[in-house]
Amino acid sequence: MLENAHLSEGVAVAKQRVTIADVAREAGTSTASVSYYLNDKREKLSEKTQAKIARVIKELGYVPNAQAQTLTGKQTHVIAIIILDNTNKWAGLVLNGMEQVMLPAGYQTVVCTSNFNPETELMYVDKMLSLGVDGFIIQPTANFKAVHDRIKRAGKPVVFFDAAIYSPGTSWIKTNLYDGVYNATQALLDAGYEDFFSIAANMTEMRTRMERFQGYAEALAANGQLYKAIPIDHNKPSINELTEYFKYKFNPAKRTLIFVQNQWALPRVYKALQPMAHLLPQQIGLLGLNCEDWTNLTTPTVSTIIEPVDQEGREAAEMLLALLDGSSQPGEQRILECKLNWLDSTSI
Repeated sequence: MLENAHLSEGVAVAKQRVTIADVAREAGTSTASVSYYLNDKREKLSEKTQAKIARVIKELGYVPNAQAQTLTGKQTHVIAIIILDNTNKWAGLVLNGMEQVMLPAGYQTVVCTSNFNPETELMYVDKMLSLGVDGFIIQPTANFKAVHDRIKRAGKPVVFFDAAIYSPGTSWIKTNLYDGVYNATQALLDAGYEDFFSIAANMTEMRTRMERFQGYAEALAANGQLYKAIPIDHNKPSINELTEYFKYKFNPAKRTLIFVQNQWALPRVYKALQPMAHLLPQQIGLLGLNCEDWTNLTTPTVSTIIEPVDQEGREAAEMLLALLDGSSQPGEQRILECKLNWLDSTSI
């Protein structure tokens, strides 16, 4: 067996990488037999030989070299997923959808977070290519063209999600946030709301943020209405600051609608409105995005526009599998419709 070596000064030396030759020597077989085992050509081996090789691989902790597999054209059955932010509920749902498809198909996933940084995104692409991943599923930054071109040159398939990329030969999937927000806003205008607030994070970081903002603003503009904008991030404004703002900015002579465009901000806004909860929904309407896990449990319950996030993840994975097995060609584009979930915080 291979053991860790130690310098005389007591500094540990990293354990040597176990090779096919090491496995063959310990199992008492040829390197060709080990190669057959690793490459799923086990019909060439007896059950006894297979068992010996499997035991030694486990004992030695042998791991196939991904870069060597790449050089020989072998699949690694590993998929890289690059996401903008993995700290929210939305990310968990979309990643779960991808795993539901990839794991049964025999693929493992590696999740990388770009944090909205194009340089980090491209760094992860290069790193994953060097490790020999079979393909990519990416929620892109604004640098999507450079990313797509890099992956295409490497001969790997890629599916983008949560973004519409109007470039020939690009595969992508997204939800139809524009129409979902536009239709919800129009319904609330028809219900008699007259004064409007938009609470949203920085829209330049994500195309989908801009899309839902445009759906809201353009529905209002089509009806001759304006809105008041309240910028928000993960720290500011606080619950108390929002409560004070609402107290002084609401017009009691008009029915007011608040649209919270980021699902992570909805709980904060909801808590800020608690001192005025008796005014919902007749005087104040509240509309959010997603958050199905809690919006039907509160009093009052909260109306939301719901994206089919889990479905988006599943279909993105299915699209990549189709590219991998050759049953589809690059260029497929899918748009999934949102659902309007009207509850007690709006009078619809």
